[in-house]
Amino acid sequence: MNEQEAKFDRGSALSIFGSDRKEDFMALGFALAIALGVYIFI
Repeated sequence: MNEQEAKFDRGSALSIFGSDRKEDFMALGFALAIALGVYIFI
């Protein structure tokens, strides 16, 4: 198998973050903040 064929593209060209890890942690933080807000206010 050619190395070019084996490369996997996540399709994150539209991301505003420099790395996928930073994007994942920001998404986790937003999800936790939303969950905490729902838990407190509802």
